[in-house]
Amino acid sequence: MESSATESGFGGFRIGGMDLGLPMQALREVIPCGVLAKLPCAAPYVIGGIDLRGIMVPVIDLRIVLGAAATKMPFPNVIVMVHENKLLGLLTEAVTGVFTGDTQDINHVSFAAADQSVFYGSIRRNDNDTLVNLLSPSALVMLKDVPMVDHHESKNTVSATLESSISQKNKALPMLLLRCNRIALAIDAMAVYTTLSDPVIEKSAMAMGSCRGVIEYASNKIPTLDLLQVCGLGRLDPNTSIQAFIILLPQGMVAFLVNKVIDVVRIYPSEIIDAPGYALPRPSLFNGVLPKSALPETSTKQESILASQLLVLSSSALKNDPQIVALADVITLDRAITRQPKTPTTESGIESTEKKRNMITYLLGSETASPFEQIREILPFTHDIPIFEQTGPMLGMIVVRGRSIPVVCLSRLVTGHPAQISPTASVLVVEIDNEAMGFAIPTLKSIELVQWEPELPHFGGAGHSDLMHAIHSNKLAQIGTGKAIRMLPVLDLEKIARAFRAQQLAVA
Repeated sequence: MESSATESGFGGFRIGGMDLGLPMQALREVIPCGVLAKLPCAAPYVIGGIDLRGIMVPVIDLRIVLGAAATKMPFPNVIVMVHENKLLGLLTEAVTGVFTGDTQDINHVSFAAADQSVFYGSIRRNDNDTLVNLLSPSALVMLKDVPMVDHHESKNTVSATLESSISQKNKALPMLLLRCNRIALAIDAMAVYTTLSDPVIEKSAMAMGSCRGVIEYASNKIPTLDLLQVCGLGRLDPNTSIQAFIILLPQGMVAFLVNKVIDVVRIYPSEIIDAPGYALPRPSLFNGVLPKSALPETSTKQESILASQLLVLSSSALKNDPQIVALADVITLDRAITRQPKTPTTESGIESTEKKRNMITYLLGSETASPFEQIREILPFTHDIPIFEQTGPMLGMIVVRGRSIPVVCLSRLVTGHPAQISPTASVLVVEIDNEAMGFAIPTLKSIELVQWEPELPHFGGAGHSDLMHAIHSNKLAQIGTGKAIRMLPVLDLEKIARAFRAQQLAVA
């Protein structure tokens, strides 16, 4: 049985559709696969050897060990593990990072033959709730006909690259090289969940600003952003080939579109030089620049890099960008925007939810919800919207596909206070009697299934206008599950739009 207590957690990776993990104390580093040396070895799963600072480390393909097909990977890496001073390389298609889990809940497994038990159980990741199969280092080094080499390198000099950071000046870090149009970029490869060579982008109601739509990955709809536009460096040429890489946030996954994922190389952080902040539209998203001359000539496709330098992205800044975080929080982006029949109401005033519907939630001072079927389109709020008057809710008009759409500040209409316009601001477009009206909101939050829609009784308010009655409807929606359950106020945007239009016409 493997050691059950792992103080430093596990290192996760993926191959052949399997999410796998190793105890952190068994990990040494992650390096680009490159060209493997041939080894005089009869085992079919030993696919070659890799030169690790003068030591030939055998590399095995776990897919062959388990009898699966060994298909070609676009950007393979090798995870180097150690057990009792023996080194072994494991082929991987993606590194999923360091994670922790409740070791008391490991589901142990056993086999009739000891030499078949390359994994010893499964554990649920604390960060994304994924169930991961744990590999047995002792069983891996005992695989039949695998040539092993003793290695007594000091633990201090071979500490795991998975725990390295950009501040460790004496550690070479794996960097993923990218190209967007003629611009070359690099990002910490350990922050990349996986890469996609030919992503299929689907239309989505959330397509706005830098978001191009969604892609389907691992049975999830993932928001997909134009990396160039996120960085303020332009837009990807729509007539060129597109690839993508995915990063994992606590809220979910986000994909970034690029023209080409070039290679994975090892770079010393000291080779990254500072860039003047004023030279970049969004300097907070970058750690600096990497001269092309710093790249290993033998391990990267230099002809794919047209510029003399690469812009080095900050993975932590991308993961904390408000717009990216908001998009990652949306998990059902592919829902069709279709008008549904009105939900029947019982005599108690509680709406029946036999046919549950979705609510779109957004920040309006506090989190607020509206029926998702009312939203005909979601547009980015841009500063070129002409402002009619600063004191009223009517902001101006925008032209979309030949239609002039009035834009109303929902925050000023509901709370009396204007919302601060930021990159996360959006316009929710509704349609009333074949006319469109847009409501500007500060930040989108999510799209979630409603569990219960009660309506509280009205008290007083006889002198209120139709608009005030529409705004203060006393309707609520319970959404979320588990610890995320919350009761939110509901705004019927179609009803508000009709009442606001009638009030405007009456004043005119």
